[in-house]
Amino acid sequence: MTRRAFLKGTGVALLLPCMESLGQVSDSDSPRRLLTIVNHLSFYQPKLIPREDGMLDQTLPLLSELSDHFKHLKIFSGLDNPAVQNGFGHTPCVGILSGYFNKLHRRNRISIDQAVADAIGGSTRFKSLVFQAGENLNFSQISWDKHGLPVRQIDSPRKIFNLLFEIDEKEKLQQQILAENRSILDAVLAQASSMEKRLNATDRSKLDEFLTSVREVEQSVKRRAYWADRPKPEVDYDLEGFDRKSVDDYVGTLLDLAVLALETDSTRAVTVQIPFWEGFKEPGISGNYHDLSHHGQKPEKIKKLLMLEHGILNRINNTLNRMKSKTVGSRTLFQQTTTLLTASMGSANSHNFDDLPALLFDERIKTPGHWQKKDVPMSNLYLGLLQLFSPEQDHFGESTGAFEVLS
Repeated sequence: MTRRAFLKGTGVALLLPCMESLGQVSDSDSPRRLLTIVNHLSFYQPKLIPREDGMLDQTLPLLSELSDHFKHLKIFSGLDNPAVQNGFGHTPCVGILSGYFNKLHRRNRISIDQAVADAIGGSTRFKSLVFQAGENLNFSQISWDKHGLPVRQIDSPRKIFNLLFEIDEKEKLQQQILAENRSILDAVLAQASSMEKRLNATDRSKLDEFLTSVREVEQSVKRRAYWADRPKPEVDYDLEGFDRKSVDDYVGTLLDLAVLALETDSTRAVTVQIPFWEGFKEPGISGNYHDLSHHGQKPEKIKKLLMLEHGILNRINNTLNRMKSKTVGSRTLFQQTTTLLTASMGSANSHNFDDLPALLFDERIKTPGHWQKKDVPMSNLYLGLLQLFSPEQDHFGESTGAFEVLS
């Protein structure tokens, strides 16, 4: 190569973006992410879940809404949650992501979205975010931390948008509070450490448990302090026109915000719950979603229910397509994200908390299709999912083994 040609080529190379095939893009530019979507009232499974194992059925009306992603979709059906006790009404729905509900206990167990968030959420502004379309009710809490305590679920798109992208007018006050929290924690830790030598074994154990909690709070304060003086990302997104009474608007807006949160790397774990509406109004259909889900096999109710579910799945399909069109780092957002779509009940009509569907979207899936797993714990799927982010994990909830979700 002549000197002139070499220099000319070098000049062009300086203008090129980083090339993955040339080893210029690191894996750190494409972190793994999790999007979890839960439909409280489930789906009408005869129109969604194939009867046979293997290839996906294009003719099933609800399933066809997701046909853009069949080669990246694995469906599991018939799953159960053996540690979820039947209870009054919809209350056992709180155990969908943890695999646990005990009527006598006020605490739950960690949910799969939070277990993944604990593994991957250390370097973003928010460890995780949980959105909910509709009012928070005592049975609509589905995300639980490692202490079994509820994780905040936000039902206002405006609050979510402000949390992600708007400047906090009380920033100085917030920084002062963070500084005060830190100084109080420093004092508590110093006093507790000086006391430790005078305690017996039982009290040391109690103190260690207390100090662990204090350190967790301290890490939370440090995290908030770190991000408090860093600018939030700017996005071109308009919330105007959002209609809270519209299932389509509400679900679509929350999914838009979920994509924006992942795209801007504000968090790497987002959960979106679709609970029921007491009343809704869509073009050509209005009523009560909860009432329609309790259809009693009446054709006219099932027809209206399917109209709603078609709309929800269409919104999810569009969200996945949007993720495929957005490049973050070296890959598309879809390629970086594992998406789980499931439901709190197998059938809302019969209040059945087993026979659960789970649809997993991942670009790395080698054999897409449907697999029936009758009477197998949902936690086996959750363990397989968790191992994608934290391979050393060998147990989750009631798991008896791990699904090979990408095989």
